[in-house]
Amino acid sequence: MTEYTLHVPSIRGTTKNAPDMPYQEDDFATDDLADIDDYFLLSTSDIPPEGFDDLYIPVAHLDQRLSLPLLRRAVEELDTLEDLDAETKKATIDMIHDLAECFPDEGLDAGYDG
Repeated sequence: MTEYTLHVPSIRGTTKNAPDMPYQEDDFATDDLADIDDYFLLSTSDIPPEGFDDLYIPVAHLDQRLSLPLLRRAVEELDTLEDLDAETKKATIDMIHDLAECFPDEGLDAGYDG
């Protein structure tokens, strides 16, 4: 089973817009993985990660604004991680819901057609 590390992202505001996905390493203004990991919730090689491909579940735009569409997608993405243990999955879902509180007039399901 793959070990995932949950990471609290650093955010600088919020947006209801969805970024172009998926992110590639060269999309970021830095190559410092300790900064890039701030856009993602999970890593398979600790925080900071050993490589970009170790990062999973993006939740922020490249300008580091928390994205409501990415939060909505994050719950579905968790189901694609077949080797994610139940405890980390629950903690990640809890964090997604906590982050969604930044959007008090929107729920994770409101207006979602993804």
